[in-house]
Amino acid sequence: MGGKPEVQIYTPPGTPPAAEQTFPIELSEESRLVVRLRTYRKKIVDYAVMQETSVAGEWVHVARIDCCGGTIHRHLVTQGGKTLLDHDLIRDIPYGEKSWEVVDDSYEGALDEMEERWEDNLRRWRRGH
Repeated sequence: MGGKPEVQIYTPPGTPPAAEQTFPIELSEESRLVVRLRTYRKKIVDYAVMQETSVAGEWVHVARIDCCGGTIHRHLVTQGGKTLLDHDLIRDIPYGEKSWEVVDDSYEGALDEMEERWEDNLRRWRRGH
């Protein structure tokens, strides 16, 4: 019997063999980006660019662009915890040879978007829409 072929989804190399690093990018005294990069063979094979803001001395999540489930996508929440965007598709990551190139090539655009839109993300987080 023939069934549906199994769908293959991009999965980045684990650590090890990939190397992972996490670092902050300060946006203001109360806002920052936290970047997590996983690199393998001189390519970025997985990343997350996360926006956080300080509330009563604790860093809380505002927005994120990341890779998982075979896609590059956005997340945005409100101060009250309501999800405004969940897996808002930016780009599919193809399975196979081109996958690392797609992820590597998309990182700079994701970082630029988060740096350019951080104030808008923060306003939406505070307002709840």
